Amino acid sequence: MVNTRSTKYDENFYNKDDRRTKSDERRTNDDDRRTVRWQEDERKSDGKRTKTEDRRTNDDDKRTVRRLNVVSGRIDGVEHQIDQVGIKVNRIEKVERKLEDTRRQVQKEILERIEGLGHQLHRTSITDLEHGPTSLGTPLQHSSLMHTERSVHKMLKPPTYDGQSSWSMYRRQFEAAAKANGWTPQEMATSLVISLRGQALEILQSIPEE
Repeated sequence: MVNTRSTKYDENFYNKDDRRTKSDERRTNDDDRRTVRWQEDERKSDGKRTKTEDRRTNDDDKRTVRRLNVVSGRIDGVEHQIDQVGIKVNRIEKVERKLEDTRRQVQKEILERIEGLGHQLHRTSITDLEHGPTSLGTPLQHSSLMHTERSVHKMLKPPTYDGQSSWSMYRRQFEAAAKANGWTPQEMATSLVISLRGQALEILQSIPEE
């Protein structure tokens, strides 16, 4: 005779195991579904982060390009200014060379004029010594008579000359004053030496004494 109680116990035991197994399977399935959903959410989140980072990278690249364009434009502007300054410097150097050439030419002309007057003064002094007394008396008496005659009239003082203005114009003024004052060549040379200033006076210092 079969033990009914034992059979029911076994059935209940197996039924409980089945229920546990099914419950475990449901939990496992739930965990799997949660895992799948989490993975999908992570993939979506990663995709969004990647897109956001890509947009940020693109924005940074665009800003970098704009900054580079601005810097490049400024560099071009500076290079243009440097070129303009170089052109101006070249022009200034050309003007300075022309001024230097003109100054040397004027100095040469003044030197030649002064040397000519110096030679004329030297020849005049030698001629006076060689001829000795004249119809007006000795050279000293002749000079005294001319000085007495000129003292009656007002003496005209010639302007000074520094080598910056035109020599030909100054020469006209000087010769006019010399003629009005009745100067001898020696007096003209002396007055010219006294009237020199600046560069003209420096040129006079370079003339060797005879």
